[in-house]
Amino acid sequence: MNFPTNPMYNAGNPNQMQLVTGTTGLALKYADGMILVADRRASAGTFVASKRAKKVHKLNEYTGMGIAGLVSDAQTLIDVMKSELRLYELENSFQPSIRVAASLLSTIIHGGFRRYTPWWVQLLVGGVDRRGSHVYVLDPSGSLSEEDYIAIGSGTLLAMGVLEASWKPELTKVKAKELGINALKMAIGRDIATGNGIDGLIFSTKEEVAEEIHIDL
Repeated sequence: MNFPTNPMYNAGNPNQMQLVTGTTGLALKYADGMILVADRRASAGTFVASKRAKKVHKLNEYTGMGIAGLVSDAQTLIDVMKSELRLYELENSFQPSIRVAASLLSTIIHGGFRRYTPWWVQLLVGGVDRRGSHVYVLDPSGSLSEEDYIAIGSGTLLAMGVLEASWKPELTKVKAKELGINALKMAIGRDIATGNGIDGLIFSTKEEVAEEIHIDL
């Protein structure tokens, strides 16, 4: 998660631009739901700009969003999504599915990409609906992919190594929470742009209210 003062491109090769995403967020499904967690550090170059950045957001009762990338873009998209999903609910008298929410966000991001005004973000959208639990990942072009588990940000490779080694579809809520936290702790331990604690949400098909995760490190 980066503030505007952080260089957004690969300074070593100006002809090969690469988005810098200083954070680590991840999401994974388990037998009865899904988990979304992220760290709290926001960076401006090598400077820790914030130790209390909120990177996991509840969009509605059953949908969450994880953010990495440019802070202002991410914050704007969160506000837009909360408003759009609420309008959808008012117009249709029911909440949108997780797929609908993720597709809407994909359309918004792709529109910016095609107008050459991209949103400099990596995003996770997940939650539960009548079809079960879902995890989606989006990049700055608006591409949309559903996954069983995925990580975003500068600590992606570290977190994915832990998830790849231990994730199973039959994980219980307790084991899935433990796996998500351990994967994020691996990134915190080795990635300089990740740290200062863990926040998250757990959505369950068997529980009405999402469980919040808050861990100080």
